[in-house]
Amino acid sequence: MSIQIIVDSCCDTTLTLRNAMQFQIAPLTVDVGNKQFLDNGELSISTLLTAMKSTKDPAASACPSPESYANLMRQSDASMVVTLSSQLSGSYNAAMVAKEMVLEEFPEKKIHVFDSQSASAGELRIALLLREWIDGGMDFDSIVTKATDFITNMKTFFVLEDLSNLVKNGRISKVAGLMGTMLNIRPIMGENGKGEIIQLDKVRGTQAAMRRLTEIVAEHLKKMQTASQTLIISHCNCPERAMELKKAFMELCPALKDVILVPTGGVSTVYANNGGVVLAV
Repeated sequence: MSIQIIVDSCCDTTLTLRNAMQFQIAPLTVDVGNKQFLDNGELSISTLLTAMKSTKDPAASACPSPESYANLMRQSDASMVVTLSSQLSGSYNAAMVAKEMVLEEFPEKKIHVFDSQSASAGELRIALLLREWIDGGMDFDSIVTKATDFITNMKTFFVLEDLSNLVKNGRISKVAGLMGTMLNIRPIMGENGKGEIIQLDKVRGTQAAMRRLTEIVAEHLKKMQTASQTLIISHCNCPERAMELKKAFMELCPALKDVILVPTGGVSTVYANNGGVVLAV
């Protein structure tokens, strides 16, 4: 059975990686002021950042329609779909509606939709595992079981340098945003195991935040088998910072066999903003 992988566009990849992994993309849209951007892998991130900075209005995203998911699902006998956390977007619900639509038309198809309980780097981490297991010949149901297990235990972390869009969206208070700007406070964020964002720590200064982030991840990995884990780093317009983090993680974390760097796509950029990094392991 040929199994295709469908991801929404909050799954941060590169064109080379998308082609190599044969990912099908269901694009979200991003609205900034009176401009709308299709997050289809061709969106200029610098143009998006400029648009976000030039307006007082919050940037917002809209999930793919059920029909856009359904069109992709119809292309294969079997599909595995990875979406943004259902706590952050309607993408998961849209994919589930699409699944029901397609199975009514083609009941012989096999379709599973994974709520990543994450975003960005977390979605890519799951999608890469799916590709590994599919290419290894694992059967559909076994992959679903293993991937569901993995999602339960996966951790996502992020540090933001620019909090302005979170303030505009009301996700943090204006006071917290002002403190972040004037006092150089950097929150270190993660998820609570249910796809909801929580603050893990806060420190003063970006470099200190990156060191603390490295410590938190190293602590998480310290009991894991040597060279058994892959870490994904999504970065928003800060490749040098991502490379520094990669070097630090490879030196401090024996459990890591690889660290993969990818730039943020449109939707991830809306929330990570300029200088932000998102990690998943």
